[in-house]
Amino acid sequence: MWLIPILIPVLAAFVILVSPKWNVVKQPGDFNSGWSLRENRKRFGIFLLVSFILTGLVAGGLYWGGTAKMWYKEVWNNKVLRMKHEEKWTTHETRTETYTTGSGKNQQTHTRIVHYTEDHGPYWTLYDDQGKRHRTNEGVYRKWVGIWGNEKKTGENKGSAAGFDRAITGGIFESHWPKTFETIHPRASIHKYKNKVRQAPSVLNLGEPTEELVKRYPRPADQNNTSPIIYLGGVLPDADDLLLRRVNAKLGRQCEIHTILVVFPKDAPRSVMDDVLVAWQGPNKNELATFLSIDGRTVKWCEVHSWLDNTTIHGIVRDAMMGEPFSCQRYADMLLENVPRHWHRKEFVDFDYLKVNIHWGWIVSALVLSIIIVFLVYFGLDGGFERVADRRRERRWQRFQNRRNW
Repeated sequence: MWLIPILIPVLAAFVILVSPKWNVVKQPGDFNSGWSLRENRKRFGIFLLVSFILTGLVAGGLYWGGTAKMWYKEVWNNKVLRMKHEEKWTTHETRTETYTTGSGKNQQTHTRIVHYTEDHGPYWTLYDDQGKRHRTNEGVYRKWVGIWGNEKKTGENKGSAAGFDRAITGGIFESHWPKTFETIHPRASIHKYKNKVRQAPSVLNLGEPTEELVKRYPRPADQNNTSPIIYLGGVLPDADDLLLRRVNAKLGRQCEIHTILVVFPKDAPRSVMDDVLVAWQGPNKNELATFLSIDGRTVKWCEVHSWLDNTTIHGIVRDAMMGEPFSCQRYADMLLENVPRHWHRKEFVDFDYLKVNIHWGWIVSALVLSIIIVFLVYFGLDGGFERVADRRRERRWQRFQNRRNW
């Protein structure tokens, strides 16, 4: 369907071929000059090329706009393995500048080499367990250097300067994660994935959420909320966000998981969880969502949801939450022990057979825009080539007149 706009130039090309306006095939009795025939063929070729390119861009826009609704945000968890601090340093740089002297006929253009001193840094950089680097600030760096306690100078950026400027040499310092759970520097980021199922309610079978429900229970990732604890009226007695972020950081890359604990007040009915699931249209593919209603340290009820085919871990988490008074540490230990054994993130390739309809508005807009493009290209080339042809005829006539007068 998204290729429909590209068919417009094909139809337009057929109309041009059967029209006498741009004669590209010499017919019996056709007295057009060979030059005119060549010009028409050239004009026709340019028309096809330009119109196909432009309508192809329109088709790409249609595909992107129509399928954008299938892409959703999810949270990725990583741990920082290394940090680097580069102090400020300077370097001697050069650039070529162009300037003019004189004016009028005496104006001349010259170039000159300019020497200057360039400042660099200071920089603070994090390196995560995926090999990616991220800029940070001095406060974050100092905090974690204090926790890791192993900062060392590993080199320096040799300074240089232009003219009489002072050259500054900056040291390079690094600190590495000591590989203990208690010193994990967690890092979370937002990414997108394709979920066709949310656009096929009959498959998901959760019902269509109302606008009010979506506003009341927005998906955390859509709000760029990377926290492992989501409070929907409830309170945890010993909430430890950093502890659970470390759990996600340790399991994140290995298991491709983001665990979230959704906390309701003690008097919340179990049906409120159904409202949240309808508003979210289910958890994200990498989420293990634990819903619980808590009264002090007593868990009133607990439910676990994910996209797993084998839901063994659902029962393990539910039994652990209901069996004893709630403890963040016990919850974290239970996840660290069981997620690596029982979590296998579901791949959505099984749902590629689903067809997601593109809204008719995108199709109509693409068709109208493609038709407008084809007309503009046609009339632009038609008038442009005629003007070029007129100028060429005028130049030939002028040369003929010059030779005649001579």
